[in-house]
Amino acid sequence: MKTCPCLEQNAVEVIGLCDANQVSLGLNKCDLGQWTQISIPEVLQLPYSKPDVEKIDKVFIDVQIKSIKIVKTPAGECHQPIVNREGLRLTGKKLIVEGILKQKVVYTAALCNQPVHFAHFTVPFSAFIVLACDTPLDQQFCVETCVEDVFAMPFNCREIFKNVTLFLQAIPI
Repeated sequence: MKTCPCLEQNAVEVIGLCDANQVSLGLNKCDLGQWTQISIPEVLQLPYSKPDVEKIDKVFIDVQIKSIKIVKTPAGECHQPIVNREGLRLTGKKLIVEGILKQKVVYTAALCNQPVHFAHFTVPFSAFIVLACDTPLDQQFCVETCVEDVFAMPFNCREIFKNVTLFLQAIPI
């Protein structure tokens, strides 16, 4: 099998990925689920005090949910939500989820002796989860997170491109 010479394997070790087999969706035939998946692309600038990057070795990642709130949205009749051509539904209620990705990137510096350095980054994100139309506005939720994948590579000697794939699930309390 011939592979494209421009493709390299991402040899970055990621600490903080969840075990997808441990995520319980708790779905039944009548429940469409209260979850979403998002992709968070980012270009991280190395702090001025850090040396240039040659190679990324590891990424440590943790997700912290900072706030959740229910908002009203446009909708059709309660049990006939508006659906667009992509299959996205509007029920009249969404859970807005705001959080941060706390990350530590360990990298080999572009210096003759190739020392290992690290840099800390905090990246905010916002997402939404469509809720059932009959969800009370004062309903409380716990949002479970699952980091499914992290791709990281040097963008140039002072910047790192990183993309995080994140699964968010709203569990009624």
